[in-house]
Amino acid sequence: MEEASPVSENEVLSLIISQLIAYGYSAIAQSVADATGAISDMTPSHKLLELVQLGKEKMESDGSDDEEFTADNAKLASESSSQDWAKAKGAKKTVSICFNTHLQLHILVSKTPPNYVQLYYTQHKGPCRTAAFSADGRFAATGSHDSSLKVLDVQKMKKRTGEAGDKPVIRTLYDHTAPVNDLSFHPNGLVLASCAEDQSVKLFDLSKSGVKRSFRYLQDGLPVKSISFHPSGDFLLAGTDDAAVRIYDVKTLQCFTNSKTNEMHRGPITQVRYSHTGRLFATSSADGSVRVWDGVSGQCVRCIEGAHGGGAASSVRIMRNERFVLTAGLDSTMRLWDISSGRTVIEYRGHEQASQMLQPAFTYNEDFVLIGDEASSNAFCYDTQTGALLTKISGQNNMVRCVVPSPTDNGILTCSDDYRARYFMTEFE
Repeated sequence: MEEASPVSENEVLSLIISQLIAYGYSAIAQSVADATGAISDMTPSHKLLELVQLGKEKMESDGSDDEEFTADNAKLASESSSQDWAKAKGAKKTVSICFNTHLQLHILVSKTPPNYVQLYYTQHKGPCRTAAFSADGRFAATGSHDSSLKVLDVQKMKKRTGEAGDKPVIRTLYDHTAPVNDLSFHPNGLVLASCAEDQSVKLFDLSKSGVKRSFRYLQDGLPVKSISFHPSGDFLLAGTDDAAVRIYDVKTLQCFTNSKTNEMHRGPITQVRYSHTGRLFATSSADGSVRVWDGVSGQCVRCIEGAHGGGAASSVRIMRNERFVLTAGLDSTMRLWDISSGRTVIEYRGHEQASQMLQPAFTYNEDFVLIGDEASSNAFCYDTQTGALLTKISGQNNMVRCVVPSPTDNGILTCSDDYRARYFMTEFE
């Protein structure tokens, strides 16, 4: 049988454009044509659909498994949208093409870039390093290199207009003796946990007015880098400069660790996070690996070695569906991983992260991914589905170390080396 001649990139793009027009997506077809420079007569055609159907029938007759094909095309789609098409002049939307496991054509159109407006900021006496929201979105807290914490009323921040002042600050807490690394609200919203370089985890009772110091603390032998409450509030994850993750029983303060050396990290833990239900938790490490664990048994269910090209992995987040995990690392990328296969699904590029442990996050509806940038004072906003860089959030005067979203709306806090935590909302919220 004569071997089929290879199809050129322009031929493929021309077929995609004509298929879009046949489906009634003329505006999207024009965007693809403008962004890629593909030559097309813009005539409606179902030829691509027919070719896909033939390919599907051929694969079914061969008994082929298209799982690898799907993963590769998803990655290709994310790379194309975030690198090539996003750079096209005049293109208002990014379009990526991918195929699912049934070889059906899917069109991913990047969302309209959100317009974040600063409503308020609070200032510490040192760089602001971390922040957290309570589960109901009523309160927020910030932690600083100066060892202090601030608790803020979110509704009061919304009523501000960017003026300096401490009216939304309802508590300033002093009990650490070294820089604060991470914060986590108890699910009841009345207890705030903090961890610091002073090798401790502190618990503050926010229901009592005038409280400035913790009512309970956990002392470790190493600096504590990250903490996360279980959704039930019964357990607290802690990651330290040790390779083993700690799980504390909040009531008894008993500490559990996984002693299986083949499941442990080989370097300091940089971040720990429970999933939405607590069924899973995830950890990232300076050794470059990311691990996903069973939230009940504490056993490692997925290890991703070299998640960021051998560089340190600075953070980890599990999506609400518990199928994907987001990581950031010192190779200036964020990556979305399929937990079941351990494969990269989408890559996010555009920001610079070569030396600092920047902390990204999903927005409350997981439409966007936000992270700081070492090369500027901006926070970068990416489309979660396509990987396209949509906008840069300005207003800070130094590097943004941490971006934290409200769990209930489009409000976010950015924590910057300019000593400030800034509260933003989208313009039409």
